[in-house]
Amino acid sequence: MRALLLASYAAFVASQNFESDDFNVTEALISRGVSISAIPQLKAITGRSSDAACSIACSSLEILYGKDAIDFKDESAYTAFTSKFWSSISAEVRPHCIFKPSTPSAVSVMVLLSRLSQCPFAVKSGGHSAFAGAATIEGGITMSFENMKRIELFSNKSTVAVQPGNNWGDVLTALSTTGVTVAAGRIGDIGVGGLTLGGGISFVSNEYGLACDNVASFEVVTASGIIVKASPQHFPDLFWALRGGGNNMGIVTGFELQTHPLKDDLLFGGTRIFTEDVFDDVVKAWVDLTIKSPKDPKAGSWVAWTDSGIKLGLTELWYGAPLANGSDSTGLAPFYNIPAISDSTKTRGHAAYVTDNEATNTYGVREIFYDLSVKADYEIASRSVDIFFESIGNLSSVDGVYPVLIWQHITEGSLKGSVRNGGNAMGFNPAEGPIHIIQLACSWNNAADDEKVYKVMSDIMKQIKKQSVELGVANDWIYMNYASQFQDVIASYGDASKAKLKKVAGRYDPKAVFQKLQPGYFKLNRAPVPGKGYFSH
Repeated sequence: MRALLLASYAAFVASQNFESDDFNVTEALISRGVSISAIPQLKAITGRSSDAACSIACSSLEILYGKDAIDFKDESAYTAFTSKFWSSISAEVRPHCIFKPSTPSAVSVMVLLSRLSQCPFAVKSGGHSAFAGAATIEGGITMSFENMKRIELFSNKSTVAVQPGNNWGDVLTALSTTGVTVAAGRIGDIGVGGLTLGGGISFVSNEYGLACDNVASFEVVTASGIIVKASPQHFPDLFWALRGGGNNMGIVTGFELQTHPLKDDLLFGGTRIFTEDVFDDVVKAWVDLTIKSPKDPKAGSWVAWTDSGIKLGLTELWYGAPLANGSDSTGLAPFYNIPAISDSTKTRGHAAYVTDNEATNTYGVREIFYDLSVKADYEIASRSVDIFFESIGNLSSVDGVYPVLIWQHITEGSLKGSVRNGGNAMGFNPAEGPIHIIQLACSWNNAADDEKVYKVMSDIMKQIKKQSVELGVANDWIYMNYASQFQDVIASYGDASKAKLKKVAGRYDPKAVFQKLQPGYFKLNRAPVPGKGYFSH
């Protein structure tokens, strides 16, 4: 069978034809060793209802890969799986089955079975999306990567192979004794897959760029079931599209990540917490750090603005190497000149840092993210804080509500990384200077309050956007990993990038399998939940 697959692949590469007009899904399954005659219900699958089609698709996966690879409703493993999603909104989704492949070839067969049956699917790496349908699907096949957790550092230590069943804590722990690290997520239980395909801000991004711009190659299952390795040398258009293009091009089953030196796995980081009387100083220090990042590229920060009876600015500060004191960094020193009520900053291991940050992730409540971007600017930064605190009183009646305004930056170093190896799909122009991401995150308890929360979050975004336009610092770009279900992320990349993404998709997925049969998350022509009137971009 392996020889047949290699022969098929060689012929495909020679022709560069991913899917002919007369492509036959049944024949493609047979070529992958699937005995259609052993699954007689597949022969009569055409014309079945959606539920019946998914029943046949799921049963076929069980026959092919065994009971350990599939979970059905009313089974304890199924319940355990759905309960592990970060957001309770995702945890409420009930797929027809959960498929847990162990190999890329099994992923390929799942795609082809979905096409044959027209049973829709979703793909879960870490499952840290806030809204329903992103990493799981109602009534369809939710494919989990939990059995695909390879991590292998190559002998020259320049790259590491990582499968998407890993989270970033897994990856960094595996690398912690090797003298190298990667551009990883900053919270340990975030999955590798979604973060990387959407961009990926790390503790080393100011030096090396976003996570997606530190991928040497992607292993991808395409719509026709063929598995390819996309890199700057091979399928460069697909390689470009996967850097920020989300789940629109195929299913990534492996990442070859570029590594970077980090002696003894040590860097500096933690949280300094400030009260309202020094907010103006915090705003200035943070915007200064963003604008002046090239002078101290190892330094970085995010800020979380909250009000749980007292207004606070929780400022995460980090440095990509050990420090005796945070004030030893020219970029971070201004924050240490501001009186703080708490300080947890210290030198620690990269792996330990992201694992420690898992405590900031509360599981089992309803969640929404929302974001927009602006040019780094003191006035819009200050106004965004005022708008946030003036608006969140409208949520006072919502049970368990916890709204947060979060600042993140895409610095000059990150932007330089975005043009390496042919660039990425997000439409950045490094010449326009650093970007300030203004993000909202909110958790609450009850579904009855969903629309109220969505409206208040949307209204805050609309107000900040209006102010940014008036100040001449507005950007269209939306960061996929912090976007809400109401945001058309791909449109925010600009007309040229969107057109190129659609052209690439037309080559590798001419029948729009990843638009129609994998309908969740941010699609090429729409938001996940379009037409609601909430803020988009």
